[in-house]
Amino acid sequence: MKTLALPALLASALCATFTPSSQAAPTFIADVVITTFDGTGIDANLFVPDTPAPAGGYPTVLFTNNWMLDKNQYLLQAKELAKNGYLVMSYSTRGFGASGGLVDVAGNNSIADASVLIDWLEDNYAVGKLGLAGISYGAGISLVTAAQDPRVDAVAALSGWPDVIEGLYPGNTVNLVWGTILTTTAFNLDPEVDTIWANLRAAENIQGVQAFAAPRSALSYVPELNSNGTAVLMSNNFADYLFKPNSMTQLYSLLDGPKKLLLNPGTHAVTETLGGNNGHIWATTFRWFDRYLKDQPNGIDSEPKVDMTVRISNKLEQFDDFPVTDKTTRYHLHPRFSYFNNGSMKTSPYSGWGWSNEFHGGADTKAGTGIPVISDALEGFGIPVYTNMTGINGYYAIEYNSPVHWSTFKIRGTPSLEMWIKPSKPEVQLQVHLYDTGPLGLGRLITHAPLTLRNAQVGQAQKISMELFTTSYDVPPGHVVTLAIDTEGTIYQRLEDRNYEIVVPYRSSRQSVLTIPHL
Repeated sequence: MKTLALPALLASALCATFTPSSQAAPTFIADVVITTFDGTGIDANLFVPDTPAPAGGYPTVLFTNNWMLDKNQYLLQAKELAKNGYLVMSYSTRGFGASGGLVDVAGNNSIADASVLIDWLEDNYAVGKLGLAGISYGAGISLVTAAQDPRVDAVAALSGWPDVIEGLYPGNTVNLVWGTILTTTAFNLDPEVDTIWANLRAAENIQGVQAFAAPRSALSYVPELNSNGTAVLMSNNFADYLFKPNSMTQLYSLLDGPKKLLLNPGTHAVTETLGGNNGHIWATTFRWFDRYLKDQPNGIDSEPKVDMTVRISNKLEQFDDFPVTDKTTRYHLHPRFSYFNNGSMKTSPYSGWGWSNEFHGGADTKAGTGIPVISDALEGFGIPVYTNMTGINGYYAIEYNSPVHWSTFKIRGTPSLEMWIKPSKPEVQLQVHLYDTGPLGLGRLITHAPLTLRNAQVGQAQKISMELFTTSYDVPPGHVVTLAIDTEGTIYQRLEDRNYEIVVPYRSSRQSVLTIPHL
């Protein structure tokens, strides 16, 4: 078997998404240092078409780098755009690459830098309609800049965040693995960011964390994006456990202007970097810019607005809007009768005698998301990761099985859970997983979500409500859907006091319900 070098693999994957151009080769300027508003040098490169600017100026794209990466990240995409008549600048955000300054996580300085770069382009070239694009960190900066600078006509935000809090503190739970990756890989990090991360980990001054996050989150700027009429393309991945698709679907639903949503298998940024869902993400990005920066009538504005690719099978489906379906199945939770039995999920409410189950903190189980980052990345290539479901139920977890599905159960959207519990401590954590379980007891993760209660009513029955992460998954015939709940997960920070019990009461007046959207 031959093994391709990573650069060759990336090049072949990316180039497969582009339509060859017959226009002349562009001029590449490898190093451009632009002095921004506070004297900091921002390092950039530039592709200039070898064709005269059209009457309205060059359609222009400004690429913003990923976390840890620099201005050279988008060379393949930038060159191809320039060959098709675009003026393209890529830059290293402050604190990354050869740019000066400190990494402020899309703070005021970084947003001001982007506007200064636009000023520079307008001062030196004939700039027509302008687009911003980026993956991850670049996507977040692109969205916030577009909201604050009305010169931006279109955005392609890939694996981005509309809500910083959801990324680092989902369900009041510290996203330990991803937060640690971010804070330890930026060598010029603003000390304020370290303070915010320390406060999150200690569950202290959460109001201060929220004040830090709000101006860095695109959801805070929906009126501005709508007023500007920005054409917004958004892409997120189902196994992206840093920037989950839920807040991106929320942003999508609030936008009034031209918009398109891509939901893909795979984990954070990997799907886009390795060619983008069989080329679909980058091909759609190019078509988006052709329509809204070059005014080409390519039909993308009249196509379905939501492209959703099914996990594992990688089958692409298109829908008019999100949510993609209004059909749901409501599963009522029914008790297990010992630690050695699973509970059940039925479409009929529980109507038996008062009953209760309990499970405990203090240990992880086989319910989980697999090996952090690696398992999630494998999914993008259609490689499922299995869990032995027989090793989950017991003292530290509880499972509920649905009836057998005798036809394909096509889950599309955001499952939700309403559940009655009695916690023994004011601070408890639930890790909620949804699995596809086959006849041999092997499960494939459909979706999950964490929830940490920081001030629960001890010993009192209370109802929790939560959304699991948005997904698209086909449960095969002969399989069941399993809801597995424990108290620890490999990518999340454990509670300091793990010696607690969670009781699940069952009463006709206290129905715990899992709602699953499907076709």
